[in-house]
Amino acid sequence: MTTIKFTQPITVDHIARIEGKAGIEVQIKDKKEVEVKVNIFEGPRLFESIVIGKSVEEATAVFPRVCSFCAAAHKITGLLAAENAIGLQVSEQTAKIRELMYIGDMIESHALHLFLLALPDFLGYPDGISMGKDHPSIIKTALQLKDLGAIIQTITGSRYIHQENALMGGFGKIPTKTKLNEVVNLLRNSKDISTVALEQFVKYELWEEVSSERIHLALEPKNNIYGIIGEKIKATDGTSFNANEYRENIEERVVPHSFAKHSSYRGKRFTTGALSRITLFSSLLNDKGKELYQNYNNFINPNNPLSNNIAQAIELSYFIDRAEEITLEILDNYKEESRIKPTFKEGTGYAVTEAPRGLLAYMISVNKEGKVRKADIITPTAMFLAQKEVDLKIMTESLVKKGIDNPSEISQKLETIVRSYDPCVSCSVHVTKLGR
Repeated sequence: MTTIKFTQPITVDHIARIEGKAGIEVQIKDKKEVEVKVNIFEGPRLFESIVIGKSVEEATAVFPRVCSFCAAAHKITGLLAAENAIGLQVSEQTAKIRELMYIGDMIESHALHLFLLALPDFLGYPDGISMGKDHPSIIKTALQLKDLGAIIQTITGSRYIHQENALMGGFGKIPTKTKLNEVVNLLRNSKDISTVALEQFVKYELWEEVSSERIHLALEPKNNIYGIIGEKIKATDGTSFNANEYRENIEERVVPHSFAKHSSYRGKRFTTGALSRITLFSSLLNDKGKELYQNYNNFINPNNPLSNNIAQAIELSYFIDRAEEITLEILDNYKEESRIKPTFKEGTGYAVTEAPRGLLAYMISVNKEGKVRKADIITPTAMFLAQKEVDLKIMTESLVKKGIDNPSEISQKLETIVRSYDPCVSCSVHVTKLGR
């Protein structure tokens, strides 16, 4: 490892172990005034513009390409918005299979983030491969849970990324009973390892230096079942709004140092994600999730972003139970049904769901031929980016006050905070540089 002298600014050109290209720049003036920027320099991908003029069905096939990790989240949220635009109501079975597919995404994403992206920070390794040499059982568990989520998405969506089997009005082909029973068996065989990540993370204290008051936003789950589908967004300040009002309540703005916009809720910074979901709706957890929350809620500090790892670890176990419950419900009332083919008309549809990293909002406007006139997407990372910058500033100020001026130590702690948010940009890189 190269020894690097302390220079100004401290620059992390590429944050390792996140999904996408991003960096951190820290300016410390007179060891008092601190400025921190999270630079998102992944080029703009313009998905909202790409789909204009395309059929709305084609658009719903394009949206999953926003992210391979969150493909099911984008697929289903896009479908819901498109169906709402033309007033299409799907069957109960379709809704349940979609939820199962979405949970597969949640399980896979949480497993990858917790074990391979976040945990190396706490065990003292630069990456998951190095960690695996000393902790092979942890990596084996990570891959087993990752595969579980991928298999669920493959069985329901025809493949584990960019699931083309999910269509407006239903599915191209309903998963067979044999395949659904396979899902049940896999879920049951994974329950014993579902808490491994949680057992690791609770060994470490939260850094209280980074705690500060914040607003959380999360989707109120449908039917009072902790989950990912709903129609109303609630905030920890006691306010709320409907999904079709998200554009009046969440404002995006361009910042000069980032291709990703910053968001605010009624003029204030906010955050979203697993920690927000558990902060607002922990009372809806059941079975193992409820038990884990009761046992470890002292590690859940709504004002500390490091608690997001604990929240995801609790959710990982909960969603395995929930996936089994949904699959059994599908099997109990199994129908060989065809999708409802859409009848197009002019309209605008909205949908907000809970992606692994937090609220995912879609708006789609179509003409009477079913062509997209306008589209809008706000992702979780764009929502919590402004709050994340504040957390990094607070942490840097605390370290400077303690007399810590080692750039490697400062950057390591800041990167750990960034990774705890589980940001999603596009693709991971593995280079860190500090310098002028």
